[in-house]
Amino acid sequence: MSGHSRPLPPRPTESGARGRASEASPGPALGNRRATVREAEDGRRGRRREAMAWRRSLWEWSSVPRQRKCGRVPFTSGGGAVVRLSDAEDGNRRAGVAGLQSCGSWSCPVCARSISAARAAEVAAVLRSAVDQRCSVALATFTMRHHKGLSLRSCWDAIGSAWRSTTSGAGWQKDKDQFGVVGWLRAVEITHGEEHGFHVHVHALIVFDGPVSVELMGELGHRMFARWNRALGRKGFSAVEDRGGLDVRSVQLDGDSIDQVSTYISKAAYEAVSSATKHARGGNRSPFQILRDAVETGNAADIELYWEFEQASLGRKKITWSNALREWAGLHVVEKTDGEIAAENRGGEPVLILPKATWIVVRHDVADLLDAVELGGRLAGQRWLRSRGLAFVVVEP
Repeated sequence: MSGHSRPLPPRPTESGARGRASEASPGPALGNRRATVREAEDGRRGRRREAMAWRRSLWEWSSVPRQRKCGRVPFTSGGGAVVRLSDAEDGNRRAGVAGLQSCGSWSCPVCARSISAARAAEVAAVLRSAVDQRCSVALATFTMRHHKGLSLRSCWDAIGSAWRSTTSGAGWQKDKDQFGVVGWLRAVEITHGEEHGFHVHVHALIVFDGPVSVELMGELGHRMFARWNRALGRKGFSAVEDRGGLDVRSVQLDGDSIDQVSTYISKAAYEAVSSATKHARGGNRSPFQILRDAVETGNAADIELYWEFEQASLGRKKITWSNALREWAGLHVVEKTDGEIAAENRGGEPVLILPKATWIVVRHDVADLLDAVELGGRLAGQRWLRSRGLAFVVVEP
């Protein structure tokens, strides 16, 4: 799309199944609602299972040492693991495992899901603040030309440098004052295509201090793109505005769109598993789609591509913020690192302690144990372990 602006399309909806109510049933609306919740939980557990399976594969061939230990090696040499159980806001149980090393990497399918979920919540907080303060928000995408043979690291470096130049200096300060820009948050998305190699681009939410027309959002985007393209040129890259280099849209701020945009901004991993069942437009693949194919086929080329993603993403932040935007949105001024998010225990009580010998056996099938605990509680977890002759310690409530 060119620099013209357009509103985000409406969030797609799904109609529920239809059925007749009977005296013995709670009615079609309640029944459908329960079925939808059950299907969502089944889907979540399925995505967790597949993410853990992918991580288990990375234990064997990842190029990152800490990723080979993630979710496998306890913190202490003689230690084991702790199964935790909590009640989610939707009334369902959530189980997890504590006491293990985590890599906190965007290239880890399990850590990436945790990090992206937390970042999506932060993005939603920004959008809710915009609603409360009657602000406008634009979603702008900036891309660059790329071709096969360019390294992912060089592309990532170039867009990082270009974004800093786009949002700093006298030109940016003038734009902020003229258009009433409160701040921005930026996410990096990466895909790979057989024909053109790695494609790295930026999605940015730009928050304005009041109502702003779609036309003015497009004008700001055009000005930002000019700085973006100049900065890319200094790194040996370029972009063409009317050939997809710039896309600016107005975000319609309501309950559905807040969820939609929050997930979209952090989509690099938030739907890492479910989105990997289909390829991106033009046959491009996301890094987790490459990982899926590498796991399923053992293709050496896919493994090497994923190694390149692992190495290029080390130490990178996929979502960054302008100064003071977090405070404006009511978030913690001191931002948690990706590693801290991946390592933290999200509430819940310890229910089972797994000694080291038990954990060595369980770690390959831990998704089964977590499913059992979520569906049947701590007693179901105990039955699961006993049926396999594995030792454990019960943590009494």
